[in-house]
Amino acid sequence: MIFNGVIKALYMGDWESEFDLSRNGLPTSFLAVLLYIPIGFVVAQAAVKYNDVAGHVPYKSIALILVMIALTFPLIAYLLCMVFDKQDRFRAWVIVRNWALLFALLIIAFVFGLYLIGLLPFGVAFILGQSAYIGTLAVDVRLAMRVADFDWVGAIFTGVLISITSMMVLMLGLQQAVV
Repeated sequence: MIFNGVIKALYMGDWESEFDLSRNGLPTSFLAVLLYIPIGFVVAQAAVKYNDVAGHVPYKSIALILVMIALTFPLIAYLLCMVFDKQDRFRAWVIVRNWALLFALLIIAFVFGLYLIGLLPFGVAFILGQSAYIGTLAVDVRLAMRVADFDWVGAIFTGVLISITSMMVLMLGLQQAVV
């Protein structure tokens, strides 16, 4: 049901009937955000295996970075909804985006999981995973258009802003985790 809603929200169709857009639906969608954490652990484990690093994986740091990345979106969405007078679209946008990103991250984890079990070389997994991650920009642009009702230019601005902010949190977080 939720996967169908994400597909309909990205392409065409009645996506609104596929999601719980009530007040209860918003906190429920953050269950998807909690699932980002084990997905990130799969990718981190693949990086550790590839780099042949001795020692432990900083799972707490990775979990914190992923939660911070996930929580930057509602903040940006709220600010943009306030500035562009689209407060009525905020809840639906956050709900749909939380679930859509979960499915995108599952694709990334699947690819790196194939590397971990030896079915895919790291270079191929990295290119496919990076392509899927960059594809989240297209997801954000499309959801800004279809769910938040931004025009084309506003949707592109929104998607780029979300991607830049997520990348900034990721890079700053990884810099602190490595030190």
